[in-house]
Amino acid sequence: MTPVWKPRLQFLLQHPWFGALVYFLFGLLWITCSDKILAWLVTDSSLLTQYQSYKGYFYVSLTALLAWFLLKQKQHIARSLNQSEQAFIDTFSHAAAGIAHVSMDGRFLRVNQVLCRMLGYTEAELIRMNFQQLTFPADLDTDIAMVRQLKNGQIDNYELEKRYICKDGKVLWAHLSVAMIRTPAFSYFISVIHNINEQKQVQQQLAQSELRFRTLLDNTPQIAVQGYYADGSTFYWNKASELIYGYSREEAIGKNLLELIIPAPMKPLVAEAMTQMAQTGTSIPSEELVLQRKDGSMVSVFSGHAVVKLPEMEPQIFCIDVDLTEHKKQAAALAFLSDFDAVTQLPNRQHFARCVDKAIARAQQQEQQCAVLLMDLDNFKDINDSFGHSAGDQLLMQVSQRLQQGCDSQHVLARLGGDEFGVLLPVVQSDAEAATLARLLMKQLQQPCMLNNGAEVNTAVSVGISLYPDHATNSEDLLRAADAAMYKVKGEGRNHIALYTDALTAQAKQRVVLEARLRQAIKNNILQCYYQPQIDIVSDKVVGAEVLLRWHDDELGVITPSVFIPLAEGCGLIHDLGAWVLRQSLRQLKHWLDQGMTPFSLAVNVSAQQFSKDQLLEELKLALAETAVPPELLELEVTESVLMTDEERVIATMHQIKALGVRLAIDDFGTGYSSLSYLTRLPLDVLKIDRRFIEHIPQAKDDKQIATAIIALAHTMNFKVLAEGVETAEQLAFLRQQGCDFYQGYYFSKAIPASEFAALIQR
Repeated sequence: MTPVWKPRLQFLLQHPWFGALVYFLFGLLWITCSDKILAWLVTDSSLLTQYQSYKGYFYVSLTALLAWFLLKQKQHIARSLNQSEQAFIDTFSHAAAGIAHVSMDGRFLRVNQVLCRMLGYTEAELIRMNFQQLTFPADLDTDIAMVRQLKNGQIDNYELEKRYICKDGKVLWAHLSVAMIRTPAFSYFISVIHNINEQKQVQQQLAQSELRFRTLLDNTPQIAVQGYYADGSTFYWNKASELIYGYSREEAIGKNLLELIIPAPMKPLVAEAMTQMAQTGTSIPSEELVLQRKDGSMVSVFSGHAVVKLPEMEPQIFCIDVDLTEHKKQAAALAFLSDFDAVTQLPNRQHFARCVDKAIARAQQQEQQCAVLLMDLDNFKDINDSFGHSAGDQLLMQVSQRLQQGCDSQHVLARLGGDEFGVLLPVVQSDAEAATLARLLMKQLQQPCMLNNGAEVNTAVSVGISLYPDHATNSEDLLRAADAAMYKVKGEGRNHIALYTDALTAQAKQRVVLEARLRQAIKNNILQCYYQPQIDIVSDKVVGAEVLLRWHDDELGVITPSVFIPLAEGCGLIHDLGAWVLRQSLRQLKHWLDQGMTPFSLAVNVSAQQFSKDQLLEELKLALAETAVPPELLELEVTESVLMTDEERVIATMHQIKALGVRLAIDDFGTGYSSLSYLTRLPLDVLKIDRRFIEHIPQAKDDKQIATAIIALAHTMNFKVLAEGVETAEQLAFLRQQGCDFYQGYYFSKAIPASEFAALIQR
């Protein structure tokens, strides 16, 4: 039988009428023909009867065989149908996707277990529902529209992504495939549903990530990002690029980057770099560049690149430029601090000392003389105490201006610190010439100075003069000699001039008496520790206190720290004085802690001379052990001048102190050494901004820039920042805006005795 007839025969065998027809035809043919054939072949009637019986047996056997064949075919077909039906059931039930038969009106006719698990319903529950009930409302119109097209024969099937509402109320994202089955009896839909929740979550995460990335790039104020192709044509330009380079996004997109921001001399190299990055997929090293704005001005940026190279896509290059304008300003401000005074804009002590060294070297080479004038404003402290430090700085600026008017171009005028000024005469013929200049400068200061508060202040100076080589052969000794002469003037009534002599007996006697009184005061515990609160700027809570020393002598009255601290340093008492303050303040802190006060840090000042001896570390260990105060509650404050003795030794000592758990702070930052190099080497915790940079805020723009630069520098190096001398709400608001951590000053409280401090902190 040829293969063409096999399907036809199978088709006929599946129908009962075909079997009946075959049997009828065969029986009719047998009855009609068999008798005639037997009658023709057999003439004997007895044999004919016998053969007719045989014919009957044969017919029964043949029909039995035919019945067996037909029944066997039916059994085979039934088995095939059962297998096909079982395969369909298995496929329907165990498919990896949800499958449903849906009526023309949307009711579920049959569902598999996968779909039940996906939606959270049982099979019985789903059979009583329709797809409209389970479809997320926002997706229903689209689904119904596709069903309508399928019914109308406009499409054979459709696919879409839609959301289902599960039994627990959660939303399920699914990919739906629908086909329509049309039969004479009835028509229905076959729906295949794949769970794509995870895929959608990944897509959403990617979309959110890209949105965050683009939002970040678009809104980062000081990081300009430009995207461009190998030929330089720009396709991305964020807001910072608009601000830094002056081109709007609309102006930049589509233009060549070389024409937008690259200066003419750089264009060949930049074009070559673009080609190289596009070909290799590797970015060139980051570097500092000077690029061009829309208005033709130049801007310094730190420029880096990233290359995105994907298959079958043109390489994309992203340029990331960090605007260095503010960084340059802050660096310039900090560089200024290292050599110049922030208040008067004059050279500071460090710069002045270098000038004196050069003048001495030149005078020695040419066998000439040079001179130093040291001037100290008389009663300047009274101005600060009466009108505040802001008024004091106003006076200092006016004094510096008048002194500049009296000096020639070859003279070097400097503010050495506090109310002390110095003048260097690089070439001088005699001490009389130096004295003449001193009298001229004193005359410049005779006219009253007017302060912003309307007060009229009369100024006077005490002037000490020393000459090279008569009085000293190096800058340090020359300054010391002029200082000794100046103290002689102060001891003799001030507002006068003195030339250094070896016999400054009056001053020496005064110092001897004061030294004796100081020794007695230390021995008899006459000195007092006062405490000035230190406040957290964010929480406005007292988090510490600086220990400040006060001395009231029964005979001499109140003696200021500016007098007895230099005296103690000069006569070697500073070590005993420092050890006394350390023990006394720690005992007081222990007493407060035992009373249940909330722990806070205590800042104790340590002089440069204390670092010059090995006993500081041992005294510190002994005081901590004696009082049992946790070392983390103690903070030692040192000035920048401590590094001018033996820098390596000081740094080593600081590391040993830090190992104990004690904190370290640099006091009066910006008024002395102010070297950025030492900051990287010191194990500091806190950097204290000197009050001189705070007093004129917010009026003085320079002071604001300097304070901002110091805060930024400190935070970059992971230091906390404390501002001293805060006296107004405006100053505090500015410091808070700049991110300063702590402050102290009259705005919150002056330094007060221990009893008053305890009452203050417990309020």
